[in-house]
Amino acid sequence: MSDTMQNAVGAFSRLSSREQIMVVVMVVALLLGAVGGITLLVGSRLDKADRRLNERRTQLATIESMESRFRAAEAEQNSTKLRLKNNNVSLFSLLNSVANEVGLKVDNLNERRSVLKEAGVDEISVDVTLKDLSITKLNKILEKLEGPPNTGLVKVTKLKIKTSFTNDEVLDVNMTVSTYKLSAGGGADGPSSNAPGGK
Repeated sequence: MSDTMQNAVGAFSRLSSREQIMVVVMVVALLLGAVGGITLLVGSRLDKADRRLNERRTQLATIESMESRFRAAEAEQNSTKLRLKNNNVSLFSLLNSVANEVGLKVDNLNERRSVLKEAGVDEISVDVTLKDLSITKLNKILEKLEGPPNTGLVKVTKLKIKTSFTNDEVLDVNMTVSTYKLSAGGGADGPSSNAPGGK
């Protein structure tokens, strides 16, 4: 036993019982304080580690979600590109067919083409004038033009409706019907995500 330890033991033994109890209590209190401080320090570091781990998990979940949305957008873009590439809709034939179904005839159809460079597609449009249409017939025409199997490929891009001068129960309609096809040379990168033709 070292001299320091012997001196400490000797000094302790010379104390009264009451003083010895007080010394023991003080030593125990110091030990408990030290242990408590260490526990708090370790706990604080563990809490910080947990927070960092939770942040990493949140970031990882966000990245995975973004990757999933990117894959879905990429698949949709490829699907749109394929539909535009295979689009063989003839607006003349479609308009005549739809008009015949509702007992109408369309004349003087003129087709025009414009290039939507940013989208990488061509827009083919035809202006149509229809007289003395009931609301039921107009709804049927719109459904036939824009519905299956042309959904997303044919759009009524302009629609002007007014009541007929001769009969206020029917309508005179001016509309522009458009379809979209992949531009020549547009197959390299394909249309952008905001190109028409989505399902």
